[in-house]
Amino acid sequence: MNSKSFVLLIIYLVASNVTIWAYERPYVINIYRDKYKGANKNWSACQDEQGTMYFGNDIGLLEFNGINWKLNRLPNDSYIKGVSAESHRRVFTGGFEDFGCWERDLSGNLIYTSLKHLLPEGTLDNETIWKVWYDDGKAYFQSFKRIFIYNGTEIKQVGLTNGILFLYKIHQEYWVQEFYGPLYRLKNNQLQKVEGSEFFNGKLARVILPYGTGQCLIGTSSGEVYLYNGKDFTIWNPALSQALHNKELNCGIQVSERGTYYWGTLLDGIYETDEEGQVIAHYSSQNSLQNNTILALYKDKLNNVWVGMDRGLAYIRYNKGLSYYNTFAQDMGAVYCAALWKNHLLLGTNQGVFYIPRKDLDSPNCFSSLKFLNGSQGQVWSFTEIDGHLYCGHNSNVVEIGENLQLSAPYSIGTGVFSAIKLPVEDRELLLVVSYNRPMIVDMKTHKTWAIENFPEAVVHAEVDHLNNIWLQTAGKGVYKCRLADSYHSFKYRFNYGNVKQKELPDKLTLSKIGGRILFTGGNQFWTYDENADRIIPEHRLNKCFASVGSVKGVKPINSEQGWVITDTSIYRFTYDGYLARILEAYNVAGDNLSLVNEDENIAVLNDSISLVCLDAGFILHNLHEKSFNPVQLIQPSIESVCVNTADGSTRYMETAVPAEIQAHYNNVTITFTESQAFSSNLSVQYRLEGMDESWSQPTKVNEVFYARLPQGKYTFHLRTVDGLGNQSEEAVYSFEISSPWYATPWAYLLYTFIIGAALYLTWLLVLRRYRNLHLQKIRAREAQYLRSMNEKLLSKIEEKDAELFTQTSFMIRKNELILNLKDIVDNFCEKNSQKSLLPLYQKMNALLANSMDPEDDWKMFVIKFEEKHKNFFKRLKSMYPQLTSNDLRLCACLKLGLDSKDIASLMNISVRAVENNRYRLRKKLDIQPSQHLNEFFIDID
Repeated sequence: MNSKSFVLLIIYLVASNVTIWAYERPYVINIYRDKYKGANKNWSACQDEQGTMYFGNDIGLLEFNGINWKLNRLPNDSYIKGVSAESHRRVFTGGFEDFGCWERDLSGNLIYTSLKHLLPEGTLDNETIWKVWYDDGKAYFQSFKRIFIYNGTEIKQVGLTNGILFLYKIHQEYWVQEFYGPLYRLKNNQLQKVEGSEFFNGKLARVILPYGTGQCLIGTSSGEVYLYNGKDFTIWNPALSQALHNKELNCGIQVSERGTYYWGTLLDGIYETDEEGQVIAHYSSQNSLQNNTILALYKDKLNNVWVGMDRGLAYIRYNKGLSYYNTFAQDMGAVYCAALWKNHLLLGTNQGVFYIPRKDLDSPNCFSSLKFLNGSQGQVWSFTEIDGHLYCGHNSNVVEIGENLQLSAPYSIGTGVFSAIKLPVEDRELLLVVSYNRPMIVDMKTHKTWAIENFPEAVVHAEVDHLNNIWLQTAGKGVYKCRLADSYHSFKYRFNYGNVKQKELPDKLTLSKIGGRILFTGGNQFWTYDENADRIIPEHRLNKCFASVGSVKGVKPINSEQGWVITDTSIYRFTYDGYLARILEAYNVAGDNLSLVNEDENIAVLNDSISLVCLDAGFILHNLHEKSFNPVQLIQPSIESVCVNTADGSTRYMETAVPAEIQAHYNNVTITFTESQAFSSNLSVQYRLEGMDESWSQPTKVNEVFYARLPQGKYTFHLRTVDGLGNQSEEAVYSFEISSPWYATPWAYLLYTFIIGAALYLTWLLVLRRYRNLHLQKIRAREAQYLRSMNEKLLSKIEEKDAELFTQTSFMIRKNELILNLKDIVDNFCEKNSQKSLLPLYQKMNALLANSMDPEDDWKMFVIKFEEKHKNFFKRLKSMYPQLTSNDLRLCACLKLGLDSKDIASLMNISVRAVENNRYRLRKKLDIQPSQHLNEFFIDID
């Protein structure tokens, strides 16, 4: 053998050991109408520069930003057949008797404007726009009759006599076929026939795709695919044309980055071929798609493929180094384990062992080669290769699978078996078998089996560490560290961690080994064994590395420094050497109709480069050597709209290109954003509002965030994309300011200052008034006291005057009465004694008495005292009644003092009768009613 042949042989042997399959198998995600909220049929698809997808749907324009779906309806609720995006702000569509553009407003919503008004009336009657393209400032709308070219201001029409089929873009040119006729190129708004294309007379060219330099592929409805080299049309690959025969080829795309073509049919799904036309995959309702009628195919910016179908949508997603194997047609149960054995891939499921020839994994319908290994019925837990033997942990026994895939039971266990490991003993070949009941020992040479004595717990997993300690994982009572006795029938010692020795550990610890060291997972943490302290302690490096990945289910080693960490929904490939821990890859597995086997999550490491992720309906193959470790560049997310509203629901939208100043009462802010790869690459976003949030949010899949009742101030919204490895995109930033409310403006503060000043001034005035009132009250109190004192003095004086007047009056009355009495006595005495000697005495006494009774003198004295008490009484009375005489005034004064008639008569030296007569005359002069007392009348006159 020469050196060249030897090298080729070595390369072949290495390749055969490393690679199981030649082509990556994508994962097909079916998207049902109840998710995208549209009609069943999806006729076309396109993508804008921000990654937003658009689909022509039977009831409108579907829009998908990677997180949320939105349906935009036409004014007439008609269907949309063709769609093409000029930019994120403008999208062109065409449908029944209409075509136009959708423009995005400040709210991020698309608003439709029809362009048919630029055409003569009736031009589009009964016509449907099937294809729409936008290129170099022009939009092309194609119906079966003509092509409408819109340059932004006017529309030109181009057509053929017999009508045209579909419009395709090939090498910067647009091609069409005349119905059942030749092909044409569109140049300078004119259709020029492709030389020799009469070859297609009688055929329908439904697919035209670029091929190489200056060449193209042309597929007909009957399935033939022709290669055009600029001169001749020849069958490209007869096998492909045979495969597509009578499948109604309807659409196609080229994915040049992968070197493949996709051919969509109306009857049998999608065929994927390489650049030679060899079929490498077939996607249909038998294995992946929800429907076989393919209406549209579109390659997105990540070189994945969107599929528009007669019923729903699908997304064909590729992950570098991953191949997805799932099927709708055959139920093989949940996959628990796998192994490569004798050029076959063995799959251990809850129904038994299935196998696929290794070479058939590249087959488009590889599951047609899937076969069941007879006699393996039942639950399969594990595959273990030991010294050239493959052992299967089965629910009935330890089963050995031979070179020809025959089954045997070399050891009598008598119960179900989880797994088996080889024990590190020098003098014998022993296996430790983890059975349903308790650990057992198997002698591989003698085939003898025995149970380990005096071990009370059921074990589910076992490992041997670098010190030859045997670690046993129980179902829920911690883990044991053991050492076999020299007889191998019992343990020399056993220590329980988590139930006895270290009660602070989680009840359930999962056991694994990487690089010869034992790792434990439990309580959502990683633990390791410290030999010096003889304790299980937290592994801080791994805990820090996987701090935010969710609930850790287990660890599966790949080699001495790498392994897999499995969580509820994701898997992570990591490196760990006891000193450094780092995540290398991350995949979200659970979701989109994929899920790990609950409570028995597992990744089977088939060899140093290939790992198999076990699913409850299929499996995923991971090829380490197909991974690219170039730095990941995540695309910056974009801010779509900023909506502000008040508490009563009034809404406004702000410009996102410039910082905004928002009125204070519009302080409820909703920021909407897009992340073009959130769906296709399973990315998340983080956001932070500077001025409100202290740290970034947790990674999440949302497209809007709401902040309620923001206080006044300046804010900056930061947004970034993150993946499971901690990679981050550049930040999208939006700044805005919540202005001060009217009560916090400078004018308001000026008003507050004025009001406070006025209030202080008023307070000062009130205080001043208060003190002034208090002062006045004190003055008035003193004045009142003085007046009371003066009043008391006056009253005392008045009383004195009254007393004096009364005394004087009484004196005069008594005096006059005495004189009159004396006079009467003298008169009576003289009458009785007529002695003349007494006559002079009588006369002298009469004269003396008469002189003593001088009414005028008495009256003067009376008037003086009366005027002291009642000033101006006579003046006022005289002014009121001028007809009164002096005697009348005297009588009035006596009546004012309340004197009776007798006293008045005595005072005035008249008879009582004369007094009564005078009273009568006075009543008349004063015109006093008879009912009114005369004395009371004068009391009221001062």
